[in-house]
Amino acid sequence: MNVYVARQPIFNRKMRVYGYELLYRKSVNNYYEGTDDDQSTIALINDSFFVFGFKELVEETRGFINFSQNLLLGELAYMLPKEKVVIEILERVEATKEVVEACRKLKQRGYMLALDDFVLEQYSKEYLPLIELADIIKVEFPAVSGKDLQMLIDKYKSRILFLAEKVETRKEYLRAVSMGFKLFQGYYFSRPVMTGARDIGALNVNLVQILNELNREEINYNSISAIIQQDVGLSYKFLKMADSVYYGTRYRIKNIQQGLILMGTDEIRRWVCLMMMRGVQCPENAELVKNSVIRGKMLSLIARELKIGSESDYFIGGMFSSIDVLLNTKMEKALQGLPLSREVRAALEGRDNRLRWHLDIVLALEQARWESLNTAVKYPKLTAQKYMSLYMEAIRWQKAQTK
Repeated sequence: MNVYVARQPIFNRKMRVYGYELLYRKSVNNYYEGTDDDQSTIALINDSFFVFGFKELVEETRGFINFSQNLLLGELAYMLPKEKVVIEILERVEATKEVVEACRKLKQRGYMLALDDFVLEQYSKEYLPLIELADIIKVEFPAVSGKDLQMLIDKYKSRILFLAEKVETRKEYLRAVSMGFKLFQGYYFSRPVMTGARDIGALNVNLVQILNELNREEINYNSISAIIQQDVGLSYKFLKMADSVYYGTRYRIKNIQQGLILMGTDEIRRWVCLMMMRGVQCPENAELVKNSVIRGKMLSLIARELKIGSESDYFIGGMFSSIDVLLNTKMEKALQGLPLSREVRAALEGRDNRLRWHLDIVLALEQARWESLNTAVKYPKLTAQKYMSLYMEAIRWQKAQTK
């Protein structure tokens, strides 16, 4: 049976991921199709923990999970690790004495509580006990705003984190910041780089030179070795990587040139791209860099699975798919001077080809737009379940690269 879990990142003011909201999905349709809140949450917990792997879904952060009234009273939350979850109290939950007592017990045991889809009508005498217990209040932004909300934030901001949901523009984000919101969620943050915030950086010239050397018909390892050796940082990182468990267990790496020959051109290209991404990484774009690495690995896995194109080209296509945002410039300018194949360059510039088509599939999966996986088959593709399996493999691979 196919199972699906969508996750949406939640960011703090420093654009670091605070957690992921985990969303139940019954099918490839990216909207809630359930009719029973209890069964939806039970299915989500089962799929997250026993099918996909909860730690891999939330990484080093927390997973936000919706809880209905029945599940709060049934103490299902006690099955979950208190240090890794946030219990989201659905807006349909009534603030009865039993519910308030159940939430108080959760707090006493160390669980974090969030009020989901909070509306000002809930700021009442009956609901006040839940507000007093909450660690986080999620407000649909910008639908809810005004003086009353500002008064609520001013009153509780010293001990409650206010989270702005459904933020879709920079203007909305800045307004939420000015009101005192500390956490943010929405389509605007699916690209966790503040557009135009600052000049992020430039690609390492030595790495670009190495890519140029790798693009020649006859590869000169002496030239590549010389480029690496003139950069102390690159030399250290290369030797450390080359002598890792992937190579050092079988061969003793004595010098850079030997490491290059043992790695082979495809592996060198992947390493160069990874170093490029890390070179432009900063706190504001760390999540986008991570997503780009996952994207590259995901596309290379698709190329291998479907036996299409070059795994190396697909990896580079995914890795550089957001290079324009990372460098704060237009894609055409970002790609200038990079020795890319025609297919990769065309795909990154938005032109329709096979690589672009598969890249769009990966972007849809990344944003939990499951319906896009069922579009007309223009090129060979995989089942939605297989895509999800490869995506989890790509996440694990990316995580391994950061160790």
